[in-house]
Amino acid sequence: MELKEIFPVNYRTDISSLTDSSKEDLYPKSSTTGAVHFYRGISYMQQQYFREAIQDFKSARIDSTVSKSMCNFYIGMAFMELNLPDSILDVCSYALGVPPAKLRKPDYWENSPFSRDQVFFSFLIGTNEILHYSTDTTLIDVLFNYATKDSKFYEAHVNYGNYCYTIGRYKKAVDLFLKARELDKSEDTTLLLGMGYFYRLSADLGQSQKAYDMLLAGNPDYAFGYNNRGCLYGYLEKYDLALRDLNRAIKKNPRFMEAYCNRGLVYLKMGSWAKSIADFNNALQLKPDYGDAYYFRGFAKKAKGDLPGSIADFTRALELKNNPTQ
Repeated sequence: MELKEIFPVNYRTDISSLTDSSKEDLYPKSSTTGAVHFYRGISYMQQQYFREAIQDFKSARIDSTVSKSMCNFYIGMAFMELNLPDSILDVCSYALGVPPAKLRKPDYWENSPFSRDQVFFSFLIGTNEILHYSTDTTLIDVLFNYATKDSKFYEAHVNYGNYCYTIGRYKKAVDLFLKARELDKSEDTTLLLGMGYFYRLSADLGQSQKAYDMLLAGNPDYAFGYNNRGCLYGYLEKYDLALRDLNRAIKKNPRFMEAYCNRGLVYLKMGSWAKSIADFNNALQLKPDYGDAYYFRGFAKKAKGDLPGSIADFTRALELKNNPTQ
């Protein structure tokens, strides 16, 4: 039974956990022209005027009263927002005085002494690698192992945890999210949602339920949380509890097509063919090209004895899988 849990991966491209705790070191202390460029650059970043921000940070970094590291880091973040991965590597190379090719060699980072500048740029390059090159797992691991040497670097733990989830290293992802929760609980909803899912994927169903229970105790209107805990109950074959949570997810978000599909699967397991088909119909009303809904509805129709209907649904599911843009 392929129940569909929800976890939106969101890679952080800021370092607010470090800047907020180190303003004395990271922000300019004067009202020089460079300082004004720096602060205007930050305002441009917040307004998503990234090209203008880059020009301000380039002007600011030649002022001795301004942190060159922070200017270069913000330039790198702006390039990331502009989807210019090569430019990100170039600004890191400029900042560290190291050729770009060398920065993509794991041994450079393995042999580098710890420094705040290196932490900034290992995070930036690592996030860039995930978003644009993601196949070099060795390099990404080395970069984030370096970045998370700073035990207070919340965003590095979050990004590395997200990455470990995407490559199937669920226990490592849990450990990183646990550390992130110790550092900052302002995004507890997302972290606990991820932890519940990662625990389930690593077959620790007890800890998965604890994470979801904690999540929903603190956020009782969170549809994703009810959907995911409902899926967990489904895997545990506690179908009454699964239906209770999936009903809540749909009540909180009546357009939650995955929750309709999940509830349809639970009804299918319970032998309630008509209710199962009705839920797959609801999902298809919300998304007519939802291939999984056709596929699962085909099973329900088959179980009900509607073989022509099941063949039609399986055929449509195949059409959508073979031509996902259809």
